[in-house]
Amino acid sequence: MTKKKKEKLYNVLKIKINKIINDNFNVEMTKSEIAENTIKQQFMTMFQQIELIRKIKTIDMTDLIIVEAKKNKKHEPMLTKLIKEGFTFNGDRFLRFGKSSSQAKDGYTIFIKADIYDEAFERTQLGIPIDRCVISKYEAYRNLVFTACKPVDLEKIPYIVIVGEFEKTLYDQHVRYVTEEKVEYFNKKEQKHKFHNKRITKEGKRNVKISPFDGFGIHSEEMSKYLGVAGQVRYPKFKGVSVEAPFKEYYESKGIKTILDIYGNNHNIQDIDCIWNTTMFKGHSIFLEHFGKDAWNEYIRRVTKYGYKLGISKSVKDTIKTKKYSRLNFQYLQCLDLWNPQYIDKYKNKDNTYDILSSNDSKIVNLARYTTDLYEKIILGDKFYTYKYLGIEDTGGYTSRSNIMQSILINDDMLKDPAVRSTIKRKLDKSIQEAKIGKIYVEGMYHIVVGDILGYMEFCGGDKNPQGCLKAGEFYTKSMPLGKLASFRSPLVDPSEVNIVNNVENAITKELFPHFENIDLVMINMHDLTLPQQGGMDEDGDAILLSSNKVLIESKIYKPIVIDETDKQTVTPVEYNIDNIIKYELNSRDNRIGEITNVATSILNRQYTKDKIHKAEDDVSLLRLYQGKEIDFIKTGYRWSLSFDLKDNLKRLPYFLVYNYPKRKGKYNQINEMNKRQAKEDEHEEIKRERIISNMYHSPSPLNELCDYFENWERRKINWNRETINNKDILINHSIPTNNSNVNKQIRKIYNLFDFEFKTALEEEKRGQELDYLFKKYENYLFKIIEKEHISKDELINHCIAMAYKNQAADKTLCWSLFGEVMLKNLKVNSPKSKLTEIKDSTADHDDACEFLGNYYVLVEKGGN
Repeated sequence: MTKKKKEKLYNVLKIKINKIINDNFNVEMTKSEIAENTIKQQFMTMFQQIELIRKIKTIDMTDLIIVEAKKNKKHEPMLTKLIKEGFTFNGDRFLRFGKSSSQAKDGYTIFIKADIYDEAFERTQLGIPIDRCVISKYEAYRNLVFTACKPVDLEKIPYIVIVGEFEKTLYDQHVRYVTEEKVEYFNKKEQKHKFHNKRITKEGKRNVKISPFDGFGIHSEEMSKYLGVAGQVRYPKFKGVSVEAPFKEYYESKGIKTILDIYGNNHNIQDIDCIWNTTMFKGHSIFLEHFGKDAWNEYIRRVTKYGYKLGISKSVKDTIKTKKYSRLNFQYLQCLDLWNPQYIDKYKNKDNTYDILSSNDSKIVNLARYTTDLYEKIILGDKFYTYKYLGIEDTGGYTSRSNIMQSILINDDMLKDPAVRSTIKRKLDKSIQEAKIGKIYVEGMYHIVVGDILGYMEFCGGDKNPQGCLKAGEFYTKSMPLGKLASFRSPLVDPSEVNIVNNVENAITKELFPHFENIDLVMINMHDLTLPQQGGMDEDGDAILLSSNKVLIESKIYKPIVIDETDKQTVTPVEYNIDNIIKYELNSRDNRIGEITNVATSILNRQYTKDKIHKAEDDVSLLRLYQGKEIDFIKTGYRWSLSFDLKDNLKRLPYFLVYNYPKRKGKYNQINEMNKRQAKEDEHEEIKRERIISNMYHSPSPLNELCDYFENWERRKINWNRETINNKDILINHSIPTNNSNVNKQIRKIYNLFDFEFKTALEEEKRGQELDYLFKKYENYLFKIIEKEHISKDELINHCIAMAYKNQAADKTLCWSLFGEVMLKNLKVNSPKSKLTEIKDSTADHDDACEFLGNYYVLVEKGGN
């Protein structure tokens, strides 16, 4: 294998609204300040458009700025002014341009230079001004140009046919749904009884409408050269998954020579490259209104006029080398029946003799043992598992991107290097903390979802009642074993969202879809409630975790799924003007998905008496619909606000979540200490006062049990090997001196300053460009020594390496970050060939094979002694 080609990244300035406000909307920044606030971005379609407008190619996107302004009532007047008038940056005027759905959730808005604003805006509108629209929906689709993708180099635009949306109704489905009822309550302020409408969960038979092909279409085998077997395609106002299908051969076998598009035009099948649909073409209604039968042709003309390239934002992956185990999360685990009667008894009876580490009856502990066994091997210093955990893949010519990781392949003495040991411990400590909140490994992989392709071809060929090749309850993927699978999709709120399906293969799938081999793609059926069941999923790029783990499958909680009878409800269209855009901007700067998940988590981890269990189940079912509304809010402009009784659950979260919220953990520890002191005082004074109510609660829930297991395992089983080796002699260049005392003093001073600032940055949870700038700043400090002391660059670097290793306990982060490649070259020269190690693919039946996350490898020491 060769090194992967580095992806081209663009430099984009990101600033916070506080900076704009403090500078009175006239921001001035020095070059170093700009560097400190510049982030790296993947290719976006808008970057290409700016290059076309400016007629230059550059990675420095100085024509646009990302402004971060999260939801804050105090900032709203200033944010309104900013959206309406823009701001000045280093003498140039910037105006509000838009934001993608994901940027909206993070509180970001893109501003663009005023001198190209009009042309850039026209390009994103494809030259069609809008009078009235649902602003949230229109802005989401217009600003698809701000989503990351890879441009496809096509000789010409493919021959694309747009068909309509197929919908069908599943009759008499036993489901849960929501109605509103008038409920009486006592208003304390007014001291009288009043009524209000309250959402109530009910259960019964309903007719459920589904769109089995929502968000995906098909392309020919020839087009897979450009699009891959399946990928998420992007054009302006266009988004969806396209998957390879043998439609030409299929239609020929059926005697079908032409198909009809949504605009009433016939197309010769042998000419067609892609058959896509109106659920993918977000500009369909606009172009239909303006151009009627010629809508798609006009769309293609405008795409060509403005120089847009087709983009791919997500592609299927080869599963041969993909890890066959994935980490679960607490949302998945808390929606399964993993409650342990023995642990419940231990909790109820306050049994301190119960040994959670040796418990064999706990489903969740048994699930967790694969993870702890894996981590123990790394803690004990197993070479192979340490290599794999650190991300080193098969090494037939492959080199890891991390210089530290590469070093241990060259010379295994580096496994005991302080920098390597520190990296391993820091990474593993993080993994252990994450395991306490449910991130444990089980068999399974994530798959991109598409609908029944045969059913889609039947529909496109004119069949008004397509049947497809899969029955209700069936999935088809070649990357998982046949038989029962558990299917999960995030965010998961209600136990009914866990889907148990049957992975099948039949004569049709074998004939039509052999190209599904070794890719992370799954085809779902068109005859059951899979789409609404799994979080209102569609097929425009959504992914699900599929697992064959028996514990997960057998722990499914069977209850009717929750459906939203007002799915995709939107606000009323309004005039597309600055005042309504401001309303949209003010209303779309937060994301309540985490809040809703936490409410559900608080409910699901409590142990209820029989008289209260139904209320809890109803609340969780209701929260499933709250979550669906919140996910779609950026596009629909419509959300439900949490009622006070549901929000009340946020006051106390289950104990295991202290590891997800450091501030809550601090408060929890503080309350515990206060209660302990109070208990001692009460004992001394023979009184009993009320204790302070904790912000976290303990219960015998599976997630709290899992956390208890990892805490005990960490406390009783982890014994870190702290032995280190000073590897200075194999990391320096022995032909270059390192004894210039003046140089060494200056380096040590710079290292000390960096160590302090770096630790502070980590404590403040700084990431990304803020850390990049920090390293760059100290690199400049070090290189100033060259001119000051009249030494060469090579001399400086050799002194820096020597000084980093002079003190074994000193942090070596800066040295490895700046001079890692030089250290690797020195290491290769200074290491005997017998130290070189390789990892190779293997099979389970090989005598020396080691299993890691479902795949097998052998460790080969090259050269020998």
